[in-house]
Amino acid sequence: MSQKNTIIAIFIVFVVALLLSEGEPKKLAHWDYSEDKGPKEWANLDERYNMCGEGKNQSPINITDSIDAELLPLRLKGESKAETFVNNGHSVQVNFNNGSYINISDKKYSLKQIHFHTPSENQIKGKSYPMEAHLVHTDSYDNIAVIAVMFEEGNNDNLTLNKLLRNLPEKYEDEIITENVKSIVTGYEILPENRDYYLYNGSLTTPPCNEGVKWFVLKNAVKISKSQLDDFTKVMPKNNRPIQEINARTILH
Repeated sequence: MSQKNTIIAIFIVFVVALLLSEGEPKKLAHWDYSEDKGPKEWANLDERYNMCGEGKNQSPINITDSIDAELLPLRLKGESKAETFVNNGHSVQVNFNNGSYINISDKKYSLKQIHFHTPSENQIKGKSYPMEAHLVHTDSYDNIAVIAVMFEEGNNDNLTLNKLLRNLPEKYEDEIITENVKSIVTGYEILPENRDYYLYNGSLTTPPCNEGVKWFVLKNAVKISKSQLDDFTKVMPKNNRPIQEINARTILH
C-alpha cells in the first residue's frame, strides 16, 4: 500500500471512530443524597439535570392549602404481581408485570414499580412521616402518574410490608427475581382502605427532575411497626429530597 493510501485509510478510520463516539449517548452523572452529590448539587452534576434547579413545578411539596374539587375516587384495577426486588443505590424498588392500572381522564396508566423514601418526601400540613412509598405509573406515551402513600409508626407489624421485607435486597445492585421471592406481593395491597387524596402537578423527585408528573398523595397513612421501619432504614438511611416551592400551583382535594 502506498504512503498516500495509508494516510487515507488512517484518516477514514479516525473519522469513523469519531462519528461512532459522538453517536454514543453520554452516561448520566452519578447522583445520591450526600453533601457533594445530593439534592443541592443535582442541577450542577449534569446539564440534563437542569430542571432540578430551574423547574417551577418541582416535587416534593408541603401540602397546606387545597381547593375542594370533588375529585373522583381512584379507580384501581388489576392485581399484578411483583417481578423483581431491586436495591438501585437510591431506593428499594419493586418492579411489576403488566396488569394493575389506574384510569385518569379515560387514559390507562399502568403500574410499573413501587419505591420507598425515608423519611417522607411530601408533607401534609407540615407533617413529615417516617416513610413514603411511590407507586409509579405510566401511560402509552410515557406520561407519569404517582400515587404517594405515607407510613406512620404503629404497635403491630404491617402484614403486607412483611411480604416486602422478606424479599428486601439489602445491598446495592442486589436483585431478587420472581422465581426466588419468598412472598407474593401484588400492586395495590399496600394502600389504605380510605384512598381520599390530594392532587397536584409536580415532577420526579430524583434527577433528571422532569416535570409534568401527576401526583396523587393519599390523605390517610398506613401503620408500620418500629421494627419494620428500622429494617427499611438500615437499607435506606435517608433518601428524601427537601421540600420544593409550590409557586403558582393549585392543590386539589
